[in-house]
Amino acid sequence: MRKRMPIMLVVSLALVAAACTKTDGSSAEGTTSPPAPETSAPSSPPSTTEPSPTESPSPGETPSPSASPALEDGRHFGYIKSIDVGSQTLVFDLAYFLTGEEANQAAADHGDETPVPNDYYIVNDNPLLRTLAVAPDVKVGVIDWGNCCELVHGEIQPFVDAFATKHHAWDSMYQGSESQYWLTVKKGVVILITEQYLP
Repeated sequence: MRKRMPIMLVVSLALVAAACTKTDGSSAEGTTSPPAPETSAPSSPPSTTEPSPTESPSPGETPSPSASPALEDGRHFGYIKSIDVGSQTLVFDLAYFLTGEEANQAAADHGDETPVPNDYYIVNDNPLLRTLAVAPDVKVGVIDWGNCCELVHGEIQPFVDAFATKHHAWDSMYQGSESQYWLTVKKGVVILITEQYLP
């Protein structure tokens, strides 16, 4: 005749078994259930158009500078909206300066004249403004409009001052926000600003 196990012993064994099992479903021997596979969205092909902002402004809302979007190292075309000497930053509106067949294709896509006049076309569809750091020793190249468009070395202070005023004389060497520029970025900092001549 089998003897019945005392109730206290049964309860003790149940508690020991529970203590040997982890709350994540793995046992004390180290066996675990396999993790759920990670899912990732397929990468999209690179786009030749300007990247869209993370937050689009509402209709009628003025786009504001954003500190988060940076520009990768290299040269970038666009419009400088303002420069702050104290914080060594500038506000930049990225655009695309296209020539040749790229220019004609972009113009056709936008419903504009083709072939494009003067063999260039500027695409500026994205309202996002970027706030970029400027090197203390940034170099500036500007167009000498009074000397028929020669690119010359510019002085930083009059260059910055020109952004505080509008409607510059046509032959002024510093056109401020009325002109367009190439920024050379290195390690996230603007080290060279070069004005782009447009006929």
